[in-house]
Amino acid sequence: MIEIKDGRFGRHVHATAPIPTGTLIIEGWGRRLPGRTRHSFQVDLDTHVLIPGPIELINHSCDPNCGVLVPRGAQTLQIYARRPIAAGEELRTDYASFEWHIEFMPKPCLCDTALCRGSVTGYKDLPETARRAYAPYIAEYLPELESSFRAAQVR
Repeated sequence: MIEIKDGRFGRHVHATAPIPTGTLIIEGWGRRLPGRTRHSFQVDLDTHVLIPGPIELINHSCDPNCGVLVPRGAQTLQIYARRPIAAGEELRTDYASFEWHIEFMPKPCLCDTALCRGSVTGYKDLPETARRAYAPYIAEYLPELESSFRAAQVR
């Protein structure tokens, strides 16, 4: 269903056949890290893991064809098709659907989509329209983090 190819941004993941909306494409888990890294995934309020293999090679898009599910308490991160994906199409997720803050991508976003936000942002900077569009692929802990930050600002 998927293969790893080399391209202008290095290695990335492509579909080898059409993938229907809602299809579980890949899942995995990795070792817990002390903090964020360029290739880690936020999987809870203050937990990041490094998931080796194809998952870590899925690039960002501000209009992704894939969604990420991080079931709370489960040690699995799942990548699903958000829409039909054509054979040969690169798989992409929006990092803001599972990361509160992006630290390791200071350059402009290169997703080249009509919905590009100009930079790779975390959930804290994700527009409300994108948040609604990504449901149910917004990690559960992100709205909780937002609520705790808002409560702290009110004090």
